[in-house]
Amino acid sequence: MKTKLVKTFSIFLLCTTLICSYFYQPIHTEASSSISYKVTASQLTLREGPSTSTKKLTLIPKSTKLTKISSKGSWIKVKYSGKTGWVSSQYLSKVTTNVNTAATSKTVTTNVSNLNIRTGAAVSYKSLGKLAKGTKGTVLDEKSGWVKIKTSKYTGWVSKSYVTFKSTTSSNTTTSASNVGKYYYITIANLNVREKASSSATTAIIGAVRKGNEFKILKESGTWVQIQYTTTKKGWVSSKSAYGKISSKKHTSQTSNPNKPDVDEDEDTDVEPTPDPSEPENPTPEEPTDTPEDNVVYTRPSKTEYIVIQSGFLNIRSKPSTKGDILSEASAGDYYTVLQYATYPSNEWVEVMYATGKKGWISNNTSNSYITLSNPATNPPAVSNKKIVLDAGHGGSDPGSGGGGYNEAALTYAFTLKTKSHLESMGYTVYTTRGQFSACSSSTNKTIDLQCRVDVAKSKKADIFVSIHMNSASATAKGTETYYAASGNPYPTRSRQLANAVHSAYQPTMGSTNRGVKTNVFYVNRMASVPSILLEVGFISNVEDRSKLINATHQNNVSRSIAQGINNYFQTQ
Repeated sequence: MKTKLVKTFSIFLLCTTLICSYFYQPIHTEASSSISYKVTASQLTLREGPSTSTKKLTLIPKSTKLTKISSKGSWIKVKYSGKTGWVSSQYLSKVTTNVNTAATSKTVTTNVSNLNIRTGAAVSYKSLGKLAKGTKGTVLDEKSGWVKIKTSKYTGWVSKSYVTFKSTTSSNTTTSASNVGKYYYITIANLNVREKASSSATTAIIGAVRKGNEFKILKESGTWVQIQYTTTKKGWVSSKSAYGKISSKKHTSQTSNPNKPDVDEDEDTDVEPTPDPSEPENPTPEEPTDTPEDNVVYTRPSKTEYIVIQSGFLNIRSKPSTKGDILSEASAGDYYTVLQYATYPSNEWVEVMYATGKKGWISNNTSNSYITLSNPATNPPAVSNKKIVLDAGHGGSDPGSGGGGYNEAALTYAFTLKTKSHLESMGYTVYTTRGQFSACSSSTNKTIDLQCRVDVAKSKKADIFVSIHMNSASATAKGTETYYAASGNPYPTRSRQLANAVHSAYQPTMGSTNRGVKTNVFYVNRMASVPSILLEVGFISNVEDRSKLINATHQNNVSRSIAQGINNYFQTQ
């Protein structure tokens, strides 16, 4: 009996030792570095599982930093915006930050007046107060286009779009050799010159440089270099290897001013608000930047739609990608029935029957083409003696609503310029109420600024007034709304007819929830001396609507439909 007990106790001790050795193994940590990932695609799909066949949860914007939870094959599990899912590692770049080798702190300075500081990272959260322009704060956290800061008075969240970052790093860090004094040779068709070393929506595009131009580098900031792009003007360009080459010796010999602008240097030439306004602006007439095939969505139109080539030419390819073989060519004046769409987050392709029994794909990512529900063969001509005032909502010190790092004022300006272009091509005379970065009035009083806008319609003897806006509410709210004033405006019936004509034209093209035509006594509708409407094209606070509002192709198509709706209204008067 005693021998049996000793044997049993020995077995117990052995098992205990093995179990303890398993659970108390040394923990290996990487004390010198922490690793995260940055999204390299324009927008990356977060999926329910590690496969393209699983449900889409949301879209993650470019440059978003993600922390790896686990991995499976070529997929990485991450958490974003409160949702845990899987992303393809093909569209991520590893970011390594040294720890305990340098002390880095970030501060921000507000670059607009009356900036809301909120309790959470979304416009749906309560505002704690408003920050004056130039207010400084210490960065505590960053999330989905928002930054948490601490000021002398508040601790809360503000949109990244309206602040300027500054980092201070101790002397323990190492920096790469400066390229100042070297030469930057442009290798793409057109490259934007910006006011600051940033491609954000709030950074003005002040010019462009062309392929073959070469400039001495005056300053350097990250992946940006400052150049003197005319004899009197300096600006910043992206120095990424995709756009040019840096060398210590001059590559070419040039005249004193190789980049004389084709337009007046003071003229507003930028119509794209998009942050991820990837450089360059227009690499080639028809080649969109290919985005991950994981993110493509194929759809067929519910009604007969046409793609019209309005200028230049576009290649017809074997698949919806610049990697597809060129099968034929579509020239200005050609039009085709749309068979289906291949839509990426940042570009779109259209399948057509370009010859008997032959199908191919055309890029719908440039202003060379537009989509219409009207048969081009029977489309009525414009009433060319009519005058139209287009009003881009907000502007100046008033950025309007925001979401995902984008602001309403920049988007409304982009839609307004595109709509103006389409209307002018139809023969209309079109006026706008403000410039790209300004309001209508120099006054910060909103009522004075709104009156300035309706006064433009009066002074120009316009026939109609159309104000373009983006909506904002909870993250789930989405759709299009069109408003007119049933009282106050001297033309309530015509305003209603205009609202119905425009809404029925652009709402299907926007492709979001139809929230209908409504009445409201908005100032610009009520006080205008002509038939007046206000469009809420979509919700900037909703990720689905926003992905369409910031897409250059979708902007062009919706703007074309707004113009068509205006034309339809005049045809009935």
